[in-house]
Amino acid sequence: MYCSGPTGERNEEAFFQMLDLMAIEIKKRDDFVVVFHHDADGCAAGAIAVKALQREGKKVLNICLKQLYKENISEIKALGKNFLFVDFGSGQLDYLIEAFDDNFFVLDHHQPPALHETLIKSRRHVNPMLFGINGGTELSGAGVTFFFALALNKKNFDLSVLAVIGALGDMQDFNANSELIGLNKKALDIAVKNKLIEVKKDLRLYGRVSRPLVSFLVFSSNPVLPGLTANEDNCKAFFQQLSIPLKDSFTDRWLSYNDLSEEHRRELTSALILLLAENNMPEWKIKELVGDVYTFKKENPLSPLSDGKEFATLLNACGRNKRSDIALAVCMGNRKEAYFEALSLMDQHRENLRKGIQFIQQNGIEEKKSYYFFDAKETIDESIVGIIAGMLYGSMLEENKPIIALARNHDGTVKASGRATSALVRRGLNLGKAFKEIGLEIEGVEGGGHRIAGGAKIPLEKINLFLKLLEKKFEEQLNISTI
Repeated sequence: MYCSGPTGERNEEAFFQMLDLMAIEIKKRDDFVVVFHHDADGCAAGAIAVKALQREGKKVLNICLKQLYKENISEIKALGKNFLFVDFGSGQLDYLIEAFDDNFFVLDHHQPPALHETLIKSRRHVNPMLFGINGGTELSGAGVTFFFALALNKKNFDLSVLAVIGALGDMQDFNANSELIGLNKKALDIAVKNKLIEVKKDLRLYGRVSRPLVSFLVFSSNPVLPGLTANEDNCKAFFQQLSIPLKDSFTDRWLSYNDLSEEHRRELTSALILLLAENNMPEWKIKELVGDVYTFKKENPLSPLSDGKEFATLLNACGRNKRSDIALAVCMGNRKEAYFEALSLMDQHRENLRKGIQFIQQNGIEEKKSYYFFDAKETIDESIVGIIAGMLYGSMLEENKPIIALARNHDGTVKASGRATSALVRRGLNLGKAFKEIGLEIEGVEGGGHRIAGGAKIPLEKINLFLKLLEKKFEEQLNISTI
């Protein structure tokens, strides 16, 4: 009935059966603590879990963590009797079993270690990877948690919006057709059917709602727009050539992409496609420019919360600035104090990213045989160093190797964040697996993640050994000659 990983036989029926069994078990219990990850997917998953349990009349507390480490256990245990871990936990099953006995549940989508028959039989661990469903591309942590909520009560269909936000936050729409696939698509279809989300093909650059048109192009990093990205004057001239106004003639308000007429949107999209083609961008990169965009029908159309990508970024900004409480409140429906605080945190997040990129531009990047590398030490906060690493593709880095970024945790250990591209994953790269294996080989190292993104916590004195082993892992995965 069960599969040991994403390469096993796909069995969606068994996946949903296990969620049903977990829901039955959870309905018997009370006094819950929801433990969730601090990124957009984790915050969305946390909100789904809290909301679903509250609707069942359960007592619920919550705690957000950057990573789930052994030293967090005592803090978590003090909060309640039963514990629901969402968007992490699969990689920490051994010490969760030891610490919580049979009083915990895990809803995760990261690559799990060897199958734990004990947890499968006790209905306390559900991960799509165990059923041949790819948790890196087909279902996010919020998605797993949403389908659990639906098993708990069919009235939780409205939480499908948060499932979509989690998937977008984990960039699971970055594929050949720039759309959500697999069980993410199933969650999306539920939202569309209930008139919660509108989906259409359109320009996918970030900032469709919140960025004025010039900034919309100036800050484009995925893809980098030759001659336009980071060049405000060229962007103004580009719009002038297309006869697209930058301001509303009546209110003098700066226009965003969403303010444009359909005709002007088509003209801008066509011009950008032509620009990329003229600069010899690969076809797959040009195709990523246009794809599915997601509008949330219940939100103010002028709010960044009305756009899927911008909603996810806002949650990320809250979590990365250690204000997951604000992210959770926004996900739970707060559109007053928490929402305005979240907007402020998003501005702060953007400024932190800008400073981080500036640091890299000034200090450069090392190129190893099988990966790119930089050590930000204490200059870039460990919570955003991975995001900054991923932003370097297309601007400062070719897409032929993964990038590893280091920063310092507050306890003096080192945070390693890895980012890759879909092309590298297709060649066999698996960052999460490499980090997890090294954690088993070096005492004191804890790591894991997805194929395309992963992270690890490393004692400072073992960083050189970690990097040496990592280079060997990547050489093996990418079949790079060691001669």
